[in-house]
Amino acid sequence: MMKSYPEHFKKLFGLIALMALIFAGFETYSSNSLWSFKTVGFLFPFVFILIAYGSGFFYQPIDFDSKFLYVDSSRKPVPLSSIQSIKLTASARNIGYGWQRDWQVIYLTDKLEPIRITPSVMEDSFERFIEAVKKANPSVDADIFEFTLYFGFLPSVSWKPN
Repeated sequence: MMKSYPEHFKKLFGLIALMALIFAGFETYSSNSLWSFKTVGFLFPFVFILIAYGSGFFYQPIDFDSKFLYVDSSRKPVPLSSIQSIKLTASARNIGYGWQRDWQVIYLTDKLEPIRITPSVMEDSFERFIEAVKKANPSVDADIFEFTLYFGFLPSVSWKPN
């Protein structure tokens, strides 16, 4: 189920699962009944998060290779060399696990066309995408997006206009 996840993502998932198991064991041991309201009430959010995490709800990488950005199945692939700018927008949206800034990718066909992308804060695919675009088109106007891992598994992102 998690074979395609980055290594830090697997470590973070393991840490969350371990904490949930320790908590579940403590709550079960200290309660009068396994199915008491308190035990079920505390365990339900942990179980929900673990299922969502394990099923990939929090992991949505940008789909690209060395030549193309694949937006969705309804559009043709966008050549990385035709991308003119990657800019941070003023808008943000709640994507289930926090507010995330939108980015506007403008590419050239017979006219300039925009795409809105909300990068994942859990992995570095957007940072790798910006680097691939810079390699394919060195004149691209791109804002700064940085992905960092603390302690080898805790993800953090930062961004700012260039």
